[in-house]
Amino acid sequence: MGDTGLTRSEERFIRWSFGTDSGHNPSLSDGIILPVWKSGTRRGQPRIPASIRDLVARGLLRVVEGDLPPRAYFTANGIRAVRRMFVKPRFDTGRYIHLLREVESHPDRESG
Repeated sequence: MGDTGLTRSEERFIRWSFGTDSGHNPSLSDGIILPVWKSGTRRGQPRIPASIRDLVARGLLRVVEGDLPPRAYFTANGIRAVRRMFVKPRFDTGRYIHLLREVESHPDRESG
């Protein structure tokens, strides 16, 4: 882990999940949509990918199953970790300015 408390692969996952796509700026407060099991004994329950499972285990994300579709939201610690990503010289703040503004305007609240 680096100085953000996130591994490089977790930082890549966050950049991929919240990058600007087709002019849409995804918000941390909207959470990360989780896929659901389509069949079997877990049908309808969220499928939690390993990248999200690790962040949940470390208290940076929490899963809310009551939402449709289920989502993973950043905790206050997760928001702080995302904020610390912006101090790294390799981080493209121009492309993720919407996230920087969001974490600066609500520094200690949980999303979702």
